[in-house]
Amino acid sequence: QLTEKAVVSTQSTGLRAPLQQCGGVMSVSEVYCRYNRARGVALVSPEDVVNACKTLTPAHHGMELKRFSSGVLVVEGDNFNSVMRTMVDTITKNTCVSALTLSSIMAIPLMLARERLMAGEQHGLLCRDETEEGIFFYKNLFVEEPRG
Repeated sequence: QLTEKAVVSTQSTGLRAPLQQCGGVMSVSEVYCRYNRARGVALVSPEDVVNACKTLTPAHHGMELKRFSSGVLVVEGDNFNSVMRTMVDTITKNTCVSALTLSSIMAIPLMLARERLMAGEQHGLLCRDETEEGIFFYKNLFVEEPRG
């Protein structure tokens, strides 16, 4: 039986590259699958993975556990600002996007695209337009860009 500390240590070092490939955010279910797939044998339970994720801190591990407003648990890297900047740049290039479009462009799961758009709106970076065709997000032009 692995200790929680050993799971955290192995998990945080083994997740750095995949977390970057996923745009800095990965669902806990994806963490669980990747972690156990890498182990092959002596699999770790979902509860052990969640408990290990709860102890992750940006200062020590470069990532932390977050709960989206929908209740979905994710491991988020300490690069939130760069993730948001990339998303806003993508939206600017396309004028506007839906969650499905962002998911396709950024090669991320639909649920994650939806949550990122909502986070962007909550942080004042994006504005939404709800139409009969769906919900579309635009860059918030009323926000002054940080300089430097």
